[in-house]
Amino acid sequence: MKNLLSITLMALFSAGAMAQECSLDMEKSAPSTRYVANDNGTFSDELTGLTWMRCQLGKTWDTKTLACSGPAETYHWQSALSMVESINDQSGSHALHKFGGEKEWRMPNIKELVSLKEVACHSPAMSHKVFGDTFNVEAGNLAVYIWSSTPASDGQSVMTFDSINGEVYQYNAAQYKFSVLLVAE
Repeated sequence: MKNLLSITLMALFSAGAMAQECSLDMEKSAPSTRYVANDNGTFSDELTGLTWMRCQLGKTWDTKTLACSGPAETYHWQSALSMVESINDQSGSHALHKFGGEKEWRMPNIKELVSLKEVACHSPAMSHKVFGDTFNVEAGNLAVYIWSSTPASDGQSVMTFDSINGEVYQYNAAQYKFSVLLVAE
């Protein structure tokens, strides 16, 4: 209930698009030097060895501007899992099949999402070098929350990552629609 109230208040009192702010006094927890931004819409994390899509599902990678465009789509958790299955379907009919040369995409677990967190920054709390303005959205837009593949202990909720503040929350998988950011090994 508390989470629902918080989300509702954010939506009601939205103050427009946010711009990233970083503290110059704090040491970077996820310095941009650890990431290799690829021109194909992915980036490689040299610390974890993972490859990430630079855009949430629904956004399109623009090869001319080297940035994400369009709005992110939001999904209920089960629908997000089905979308990932569709992307990886061997028929290859989905536009994101083998995106960036990767054979199989998946939803990240919560630890992998948290590994993207930059503690010195917020709005978003992720590397601007990698994501650019991808997560600069209107306050109250639920696309700032990213589903993980990690279920919560209550059996009905799933762990999510708040890209604005870098915090972890659990939300009911059937009740909420959030964005999806995919990862590959």
